[in-house]
Amino acid sequence: MKKRLRLWVKILITVIILTSIILLYGFFINSHGFKVNEIPLYEDIPDNYNGLKIVHISDIYYGNNVDYKELKKIVNRINLIKPDIVVFTGDLLYKDSKVDNKLQSLLCKISANIDKYYITGDNDYKNDDITNLLNNSGFINLNDTYNLIYKDKTPILIAGISTSKNKDNILEKLKSTLEYLDNNNVFSILLMHEPNKIEKFDYDKFNLILAGHNLGGIVRIPLVGGIILPSDNYLYGNTHYIKKNTNIYISNGLGNKDTNFRLFNKPSFNFYRLRKK
Repeated sequence: MKKRLRLWVKILITVIILTSIILLYGFFINSHGFKVNEIPLYEDIPDNYNGLKIVHISDIYYGNNVDYKELKKIVNRINLIKPDIVVFTGDLLYKDSKVDNKLQSLLCKISANIDKYYITGDNDYKNDDITNLLNNSGFINLNDTYNLIYKDKTPILIAGISTSKNKDNILEKLKSTLEYLDNNNVFSILLMHEPNKIEKFDYDKFNLILAGHNLGGIVRIPLVGGIILPSDNYLYGNTHYIKKNTNIYISNGLGNKDTNFRLFNKPSFNFYRLRKK
């Protein structure tokens, strides 16, 4: 009887120790800092876009684990890549954090050979300060519109959808973009915040879709993916999907939304290098 009791005590102590290690790792190590996910993309692109570099940042939640010092490191790392295009797919501030000149000065320093683009997330909705800050930082607003990028007279299209909090009629938001794509055969990129909305339009009109919001599921299990997802976006727990001929990438985000806890899911941004098939 005593041997059995000692065995159960050892098991209990082991479980407590392992649980403590996991919690400490999730709160104090894995949820801080960031990494860069370099992703080669082989697409049917025009010859003159071969090697195009795109940096995708999302869900910064500035004011939580991402402060001025951390964002400065992120900006410096982006600029080392020398991207052609930088895209931001929403959620800039943490809860009641305020925009300030220090934040704007950092966003202004993000350099892109072609341009910087953004859409707003659900946390940014109806916050004119955020919109003005991004506009004044050199980012182009792609909420419910598109832009054409020209290189040697050959265009590619980059479009965006605003957060579903700003009306949920995706087809209405994409009307002008889809009309253009129906009449022009161009390589196309779509920015969106909430990936679940992919199901509400003809996503195969786009070659590449970049989204955010889900933060990689907060806790990631190998071979399973993210397991703690927003209730409105529970379908997309992985970071990459191929649906028909469309590549879909969902950022793990740079910040933490509610609590500074992540497990097997380091904050990160994605760096895509387009290569011709």
